[in-house]
Amino acid sequence: MGHVIVKTLAALYSSEDAFSLSSYWNDRYKREGGAAFEWYRDYGSLEVVLDRHLDKSQPVLHVGVGTSRIQYQMHLDGFRAIHSVDYAPVCIQQLATLHAHVPGLTYAVADCRSMPEYADGSFPGGVLDKGTLDALLCGDSDEEDSLQMLRECYRVLGPGAAYLQITYAPPRSRLRYLQRPGQGLDWQVLFWEVGQQGRREGPVAVAALSEEQLGAYPKQAYSHFVYVCVKPAAAAMAAS
Repeated sequence: MGHVIVKTLAALYSSEDAFSLSSYWNDRYKREGGAAFEWYRDYGSLEVVLDRHLDKSQPVLHVGVGTSRIQYQMHLDGFRAIHSVDYAPVCIQQLATLHAHVPGLTYAVADCRSMPEYADGSFPGGVLDKGTLDALLCGDSDEEDSLQMLRECYRVLGPGAAYLQITYAPPRSRLRYLQRPGQGLDWQVLFWEVGQQGRREGPVAVAALSEEQLGAYPKQAYSHFVYVCVKPAAAAMAAS
């Protein structure tokens, strides 16, 4: 049995280019049969950061949910309304069935690069992305796909709310996507470095650091980053 599993996984994960394709994820979730999988970090290691930058009392959008259960852990911790989307129908069906009787957890098929079904400012609690931008960056259209996704996340954020992106990527490689002057991403960017055994550094304001200081990250041997991109509040937007 063990040899069969190894062979199957080798075939399934043979090309990172496929990570940007909905067909890859749909096939993968069918094979895995709804088994939970958390990219990068579970709720326990992210709780402090999520509690600080997402509003528990307001609707939160979780883009690219996959087979994550972090939204359920957030629900248990007091988040009142989390709407999770993915462009792979299989995982949405699996999770919608699993959490059919859990109040405040809803699921829908949607492509985070274009979400016309959600009005501007629909999610005043914030937007959570755990590895979804990373997946899009594996494709041939990484520049275009990532900009479309980030613009959509910006659009559906409520004023003053934050888009949180959880990733392996340090500032020197990730900020070029998050900070694009004149391209509709008028947000303030902060970040946390989250390491092992609860080690955290942050929030660090990107604007306050030099290129040399940003290049010093990661500072821990094995860590992930949470980028917090805060949309201007209504007053600030009106004044601009």
